[in-house]
Amino acid sequence: MHDLVLAILHHLLFLGLIVMLASELALLRTPEPPVRRLAGLDAGYGVTALLIVLGGVGRVMGGKGWAFYEANPFFWAKIATFALIGLISIRPTLLILKWRKAGKTAPGYIPPQAELTAARRAIGLEILLLIPLLAFAAAMARWPF
Repeated sequence: MHDLVLAILHHLLFLGLIVMLASELALLRTPEPPVRRLAGLDAGYGVTALLIVLGGVGRVMGGKGWAFYEANPFFWAKIATFALIGLISIRPTLLILKWRKAGKTAPGYIPPQAELTAARRAIGLEILLLIPLLAFAAAMARWPF
């Protein structure tokens, strides 16, 4: 039962992560993105990612046990993809923090177009990488075939 609850939370958190990324991307496509809202979404994204990791650790420690995951190549591919997404997310987060700081000192601040484009591309890539991450998760759960 413990693993079932963790699995449900893990999946719900992942859905929340997708919603936050999609919302950030949508806001970045507006002519004057609301930086405070972006900062809030990005902070929520970070907390959600951390909770996903913690829930995942809980699932690894229980359920099928470490031996199942250690020998599972799809588990490691999933972890590597999640880590890559996390690394890619650093740039947009730093840009959003920079914009928020600039907005506090200069009301009406609009981020430079090149930075908005860079943030959009990074978040788009994060969203794209969710596809193999989900595929690895499905394969992981069914290993060995």
